[in-house]
Amino acid sequence: MKTSLFSIVLMGCWLCSCSDISLDQVPQTERSEANFYKTASDFNNAVIGVYGTFKNTGIIGQGSGPYLYMTELSTDNTETGQARGGTATELYYFEDYNFSLSSSTISTAWTGHYVGIARTNSILDRLPAANIPQASKDRFEGEAKFMRAWFYFNLVRFFGDVQLSVHEITSPYDANSIPRSPAADVYAQIIDDLKTAETKLPATIPAAEAGRASSWAAKTLLGKVYLTLKQYDTAAAKLKEVIDGNAYSLMAKYADIFPATTSFAANKEYILAVQYKSGLLGQGNEPGQIGQGSDLWSNWAAVNSGVALLGAGGGTGGGFNRPTADMEAAYEPGDLRKDASMASSYKATNGTTVNERYVVKYRQQGALNGDSDVDFPLLRYADVLLMYGETLNELGRTTEALPYLNQIRKRAGLADKSGLSQADFRLAMEQERRVELAFEGHRWFDLVRTNRFVPVMQAKGAKVQPFNNLYLIPQREILLNKTLTQNPGY
Repeated sequence: MKTSLFSIVLMGCWLCSCSDISLDQVPQTERSEANFYKTASDFNNAVIGVYGTFKNTGIIGQGSGPYLYMTELSTDNTETGQARGGTATELYYFEDYNFSLSSSTISTAWTGHYVGIARTNSILDRLPAANIPQASKDRFEGEAKFMRAWFYFNLVRFFGDVQLSVHEITSPYDANSIPRSPAADVYAQIIDDLKTAETKLPATIPAAEAGRASSWAAKTLLGKVYLTLKQYDTAAAKLKEVIDGNAYSLMAKYADIFPATTSFAANKEYILAVQYKSGLLGQGNEPGQIGQGSDLWSNWAAVNSGVALLGAGGGTGGGFNRPTADMEAAYEPGDLRKDASMASSYKATNGTTVNERYVVKYRQQGALNGDSDVDFPLLRYADVLLMYGETLNELGRTTEALPYLNQIRKRAGLADKSGLSQADFRLAMEQERRVELAFEGHRWFDLVRTNRFVPVMQAKGAKVQPFNNLYLIPQREILLNKTLTQNPGY
């Protein structure tokens, strides 16, 4: 029997928020609004379930979800290392810009984000009546609204007008008549949620709660939203708050941002990151992984590299997001970020050199297949500095903007830029964001919001058309909801 998007969302909500239930508690199948959402612990578990949505197969998954195909593989940053056909068919949609309306990758991206939205709505609808301390209420409200804003911010950038729902939907049939709301309304809701979140979230997150949003995360995301909307004055003010707060700073070395050995407390650059944890089940290392590791390294390592790159038990290497030759050439001579981000060859087990590009930013030697500890950054301080410099330039304050660009270049071992016009600064910023944030899910968003996606990609021979500034609405959703319409061009 067909089921709607939101029936999937509701099931996902309960599966996540009611996890880790011991034998002496109410069975998960009997957990409902009547016996859940009662205590602060219940709400805390539900909020943690929302963060768990980052690892949903429809978003980042263990590390190689649709989010990174849609933001990296569809650009000049990466390409598919696998041969055409079979499991790589979906990946080549993003290289060829020839999408199937039934693309499972895009469909799971849509549903994955709505799973997260449904979880936040369940929390927010029940918080007002909860008999828990007000401080806990405020924290949970702030986190839920921050996360809802994050999900909707991705959706509206990927798809344009989307279904806007801010309350729990208890019947799958209720979702089948929700139309697409104008993007402007979606952005208004995002901003409203983030304004609340920045006032209710704590400024400091202890190491034991690594991966949870702070007020600085809300301010950073809000600044990014304003920048996307070209509200440069407001964006500059919000991003300056983050800079002046002195809660974050650049790591001394670019490579230090990403190693698995860097603790959350020691990484002063991460404002928010998806937390991964490798390991085996049980105290005695019984077989079976705990399922909280990242598969970025094993899936992005050179295709079929196997033991040579991944070690025993590390997998074969998927090459799912292979850096393009154009990406390799984008690094200036002497840029220290290149070797910390990608490699061009490796030594096979027989000693021969294999010339194959691959991403090393999330490398962890010795990790089991799909079980790396390396966290994935969602918001980091270097992005704040670059966004702030961009807003100043757009406000005609190019001379003031240059130091923020040059802070990033200095760490990379590169000379300062000087004497740039506003137009030259835009191109310099486009280049700097590309190499600084490579393989972190920024390139497609950056090119689209600056109206550069089509000209940049067409100049490099890609078969991109203006309608590719948005992705298609999954055909499955249109079949289930007759009020939904397809984006033009698909």
